[in-house]
Order: sequence, then structure tokens, then C-alpha cells
Amino acid sequence: MKINLGFYKSRSLVIIGYDFHGEDGAWRSVYRYFRFCEARGDRVMLIDRRKRGSLRQLLMALIFSPKILINGMGVFCRWEGILACLIRKDILIYLHDTAWMVESYERNHPLKVRFFRNIVRSHKLLCVSDQMRTFFQSRYGSNNTLVVHEAAILPDDPDFSPVFHHIVMVGSIDERKGVPLFSEVASLAKEEMLPWKFHWIGALASQSLGKLNSNVYWWGWQDSALEFIRKADAFFLSSVDDPLPLACLEALALGKRCIVYRGTGIAELIDRVPGCAIYEKHSREDALRALKSAFAEEPDTEMMQSIVREKASIASLAKKIDSLIGH
Repeated sequence: MKINLGFYKSRSLVIIGYDFHGEDGAWRSVYRYFRFCEARGDRVMLIDRRKRGSLRQLLMALIFSPKILINGMGVFCRWEGILACLIRKDILIYLHDTAWMVESYERNHPLKVRFFRNIVRSHKLLCVSDQMRTFFQSRYGSNNTLVVHEAAILPDDPDFSPVFHHIVMVGSIDERKGVPLFSEVASLAKEEMLPWKFHWIGALASQSLGKLNSNVYWWGWQDSALEFIRKADAFFLSSVDDPLPLACLEALALGKRCIVYRGTGIAELIDRVPGCAIYEKHSREDALRALKSAFAEEPDTEMMQSIVREKASIASLAKKIDSLIGH
């Protein structure tokens, strides 16, 4: 397999972690920072070591990337994390732990902690509080420290003017999710002077799309799209294919009009539901026609929520799986 060394050399920062999207919150701030940098055009890279192929990425980053940041105590539970820090003295270490976690680490990893002590003394340590900085200074003599805190999300509160119908889509900005169709429908609606505003919530996943259509509000990656869906009038699923998108189910649960392509799994749930519509061809004319149809009738909120409760709720999922495993 050919390795693009220039790719790693050109990264302004590589972030490495072992628990992205886990149950605890230690990954959230650095992940939000990664998305923030990405949105402003920085050449950043995130390596999730739980993913297949990430060991090769880690090795390439260690050899060629000019700046590396590793996240969380979990790094030092693995020899590879310790070796990485022994190899590279310029690695930044972002920790979220004080006495309880560190003492637990010392008990469970008596050999690794010998190296850990030296690493947190010699490397730049990013701390989440003055309390944490004081702890590491007094316990290990870590003087090369900087308090950076954590990053709470201040959610966008979309000001959706009641003068317009607001139409949302949630997903990665790529061709499979139907960015071209969504953009074309937004342009066609503008040509027809329809009182509609189109909004896309999601991160850019493909650079091949070119310049994004100015008739769509591109909100970028959000921790949660729920507030956008709640304030919207309709959810327009533009995907070419999509098995059963959760964001669309959430819109249905909130009683929002859902307009979807026949080739997606959600279509089988909303067929003949008042306020919802299905377009048969993945074309701007068919999609626009479906949107008009959905807005022409009052949504049956009770029916929508009933569908979600009976077919796509956690209780429904548990019941089906439990029946297979004998619970």
C-alpha cells in the first residue's frame, strides 16, 4: 500500500486518542477542538486508535507529522502510548484527571507509571484546571504546563423567522447524503419565489463537491441537531440511499413533516402519513413536488409519533431483540 508521506507532513496537528465517542466525556473537548479547526480550514487529522488501520496512521504521524496531541490517561495504559512519548519529546499531552484516576493508574500499572512520571515532567501538559496543574506539579514536578480548561458547547440557537418555512437536513456533507439534490431544490425553490429556507447541519466529508450552494445555510458540525429539527417545519432527506436515518426518525417523533426518497428505508414507515411525502425519482423536480405536497396538508403528529413508538423506539427495539434471545 502506497503511503502519502506529504499528507502527514502537511498536517498542522494530529490528535490521537483511544476513547472517541465513548461513554465518558474525556474525548469531547478535544474532538470539538478538532471540528473547530477543521471548520476554519486547518489541515488537522484525528486518529482514533480503536479503528482498523489506525496503527499505521499512528506510526506515520510519529515519524512525519510536525505536531501531535494525545488525549487522556488511556494513552498511558498502553505501551505504544508510552513509547510514542519517549520517541517524541514535543508531543502535547491533554489530560483530564487528578488524584483519584492517577492513583488508580499507579496501582494498576506499576511498571508503566515509572515512565509516566518522566513523561509528564518532560512534556508539555495541557490541564483542565488550576487544581489539576497544582496536583501534577506537586506530585510529579510537572512545570511545563498550561491550563486550557474544557470546551462546553454553546449550542446554536437558530433564529428561524416564522415568515418562512424552514427545511432541514442532517448528515455529512457528501454526495451520498444528496448534497447536489438538496442544493438544486433550494435553488429551484428560490427561482419559484417560494417562502422556504434550507438548512444543512453536518460536517464537510468530501472536498470534491466544490463550492457549496449559497441558497443553503450550512451550519457545519453540531454536537446535537435536535434544536434545529425542533424549530424546523420539515425534514428533507436528500440521501441517495440511507437505511433508517436517526435524525429523520427524531423529526418524525417531533411531529415534523418528512420528505424522503423512495430508495431510503424511512420511506416504508411514512407512506401515506399526512404531512409526509415520498419522491419516486431522485431529481429536483420530484423532490420539490413532494415538498409542496407535504406543505399542502396538515401533519398528523399523533400518527407520526405512534409510528416511532411502535416501530422505532428503544422499547420496540428491545422487545424484538429480546424475543430472539429468549428474554
